[in-house]
Amino acid sequence: MQSIFSNQNLIHLAELFFWLLGAFVIGYYFGTLKRKSTKKSERKETAITDINNDDSFDLVDDISKIRAKKTFERGGKETVNTVFEAPKSLDFETIGKGSLETKDDLKLIKGIGPNIEEKLNEVGIYNYTQISNFTSKDIEDLTELIKFFPGRIERDDWVGQAYKLLNGNNKKE
Repeated sequence: MQSIFSNQNLIHLAELFFWLLGAFVIGYYFGTLKRKSTKKSERKETAITDINNDDSFDLVDDISKIRAKKTFERGGKETVNTVFEAPKSLDFETIGKGSLETKDDLKLIKGIGPNIEEKLNEVGIYNYTQISNFTSKDIEDLTELIKFFPGRIERDDWVGQAYKLLNGNNKKE
């Protein structure tokens, strides 16, 4: 008696059947994936066209209906206004007035370069007498006016240097 597997043609046919079955299963799997993604994109497109064709959407009317209500859970802590008003100018009654005619070379003071000298001239500081008359309040105001590094004027001792330059010691320290 002969078995069905002894026929070489039948074995080749069975092998061919399993290859075709495998190809069918793989094709079916990828086809369903493609169909699902196509349906999703079609739904998105129809939703977009529905929104574009919807005449009941009125932006101005909808915005006027919005009311924001700040609650503790959503808003968090209430912010505190930390904006400080910058000084408008220096107290020239204390430090004295200067002009281009009485201008000194402020660059002789350590810590003052050409840019800082220009900024000082813009706010009205022209000579050593004015700088030597600075109070701590004037230094704070000047720091804010010329947008200089806080504490730098005290560290470089502009007041002391200006006083020395006024008394005849013209060396840059």
